[in-house]
Formats: sequence, structure tokens, C-alpha cells
Amino acid sequence: MSNRVLGLVNCFNLPELGPITKRRSIASTTFLGRYSFIDIPLSCFANSKINLIGILCQKHIRSLSEHVTNGVQWLSNTKRGSFQVLYDEIHSKELSYSTDINCICENKKFFKKADPDYVIITSPYIIFNVDYKELLKRHIESQSRITLLYTHTRGLKNSFINQYKVEISPRGKISKFELNKGNNDEGDVSLNTYIMDYEMFENIIEYSHGASSMFNLQDTLNYLSPSVLVRAEKVTGYVRCFDSLSHYLEYSKELFDYDTYMSLFKDSKVFTNSYDTPPAYYYPTAQIKNSFIANGCKIEGKVINSIIGRNVRIGKNAVIKDSIIFSYANIAEDSCIENTIIDKDVNVLHIKELKGTSDNPIYIERGDTI
Repeated sequence: MSNRVLGLVNCFNLPELGPITKRRSIASTTFLGRYSFIDIPLSCFANSKINLIGILCQKHIRSLSEHVTNGVQWLSNTKRGSFQVLYDEIHSKELSYSTDINCICENKKFFKKADPDYVIITSPYIIFNVDYKELLKRHIESQSRITLLYTHTRGLKNSFINQYKVEISPRGKISKFELNKGNNDEGDVSLNTYIMDYEMFENIIEYSHGASSMFNLQDTLNYLSPSVLVRAEKVTGYVRCFDSLSHYLEYSKELFDYDTYMSLFKDSKVFTNSYDTPPAYYYPTAQIKNSFIANGCKIEGKVINSIIGRNVRIGKNAVIKDSIIFSYANIAEDSCIENTIIDKDVNVLHIKELKGTSDNPIYIERGDTI
């Protein structure tokens, strides 16, 4: 890109995935066994040659920093690029004041040094794949100050709950934001992704502080939308809002379908931390069907419609079905696991039958031995 573009991943006000996000945010939660959720928006930046990247972090900074490290995986030019986790330590324990706006203000030095022409702000829990080069080009050609990405979708009675639906005028302007309470099944919904010129970005931050010290970015845009032109840009293809434990399991399993998988990943690369682990080893007794298996696994049993993270050991005659198993878990022989999410470093040794449902999966906490 000839313009200097800053990509921001906004990790404020993220939904909780039940007990999974007790020690981590959804941003650093495992996705398809090999990735974390934040890898998808960061890779969209990387594939669009955006070399100025910031992550607005509200909490769980340890798990997020451990995953992204120095960010070189997502920078194509490490000399001219910049990558930083932005944390507001002052307001971290004051929930009312812990906002993305205050985090931006506490990290003014980063923004001044980046000195971008445009800013793209997105979230890690609404998963989609776009080319920001093309989106920015259309944004500039439209002579708009702010562009919002949205999608038209069905199923809003059960998905995108408490996310913002939008009303779009005939001119393509956002005329109204409204929380989705599940009243209607179909509509246009915001993807929490904005493109704006840096001057407008600074104006919004300044206006927000003048209006309320407790306003976040979305509050400010809601307030300004009747008077400020917010252009709507529609996104098609795979779009999912991972906002609950059951949706985490359901939407992950959707990607076993090849066409669905390709609608998300297309021909794009997804970058993540690399691990020095050998390929998965399948014993003669192993049976694998319709599953994602990460590096370092040793599998003697049967795996069906499941996602297996790195360095998982599955014993002989064990059956794993419709489940997600995080890294370094050990599943004893003769175990039967179905509709279950097993966190890192778990040993399934004594209670060998775990059967949840797709709407109410069982969760085994990190480090437990059962």
C-alpha cells in the first residue's frame, strides 16, 4: 500500500466463551487446533501488506502477549513496520473507565510514531476474510470519512446476539445502530470493523473524551451516526460471530466442510506462531474421519468430526467425536468423548466417558486430571 495504514485489533468488550475465557481472552483462544482467533484479523492485515499493527488489550494480557510475542509473523517489513500490544494499565481495574478510547489515549506515543494516513479497526471474535487493499481503495474513491463493514445474514434470533444491527439508507449510509435482541431472524449486522482517515480517527477520540470519559468507540459512533456520514460496505462469504461455548463448537465443526472452509480461507495465508514439533504420528490402530489434527499428536484411537490441538496423545480404542481437544492433553485408552471441549494439559485417566450435547457441550478445565 502506498498509504501508511494502521491496523488495530480491538480486544475490548469481547464476549466470553464460558469457562474457556477464564484465563484467556477469545483473541488468544485456540481456533481449529493450530491457530488462535486473533490470527485471522492479523493475517488479513499481513496479506494486505499492512505493516503498522496495534492490539488494544483490555485484560488477559499475559496469554495474548505469549501468543503474539513480537509480532514478526505478521509483518512483511520488520524494519519499517511496527507491532505492539497496547495496554491501559491505569484503568485496567476500573471497569467503567476501561475503554478502548482510554486505551488509545494512554498509548498516544505509539500512534504519534506510527503517523498513519488511515486506520482500520477490527475485532477478533467475528471471523471473516477480506482484502483490505481493495476495501481501502473503494473507501478512498468514495471520499468517505468512515466506512463500516457489515454483512446480511439469517439466523439472528440465535446469533450475533447483543451485536449491532444497522439500518442502511438508499445512499448507502448507516442511519441507525440497534442492538440485536433476537427479535428478527434476518438483517444487516455490523462486523465491528471500521476504515477511516487518521484525522477523523483523532477527531472521534477527542470528541469521545469531551462527551464522556466512559464512552467507548462504539458508543461514540452510535452518538455521531445521525450527523456523520458512515458509509456501509457489504462483506460476503464466511462470517461467524463466536460468542458462546456452543457456537464455538458448532461453528468450528462447520469448517470440516471443504466449501465452507474455502469460503473463509480462500487462497489466503494464515500466519501464526510456529512450533518446533514433528508431524502427527498415526499408529496402525488409528482411524481419522473429517477432523483437523495439529502437529505433534500421537493417535492410536478413533477421531471423528473433531479438532485436535498440538501434542495430544489419544490412546488405543479411545473414541473422540464432535469434540475439541486443546494442546498437550492426554486421553487414556478406551475413553469415549463426545461433544466435549477439553482444555490444555488435561489428563483423562479415570472417568473415561464424557458425553455432552451440541447445545450444551461438556468443558474440562485446563490442567485437570479426571
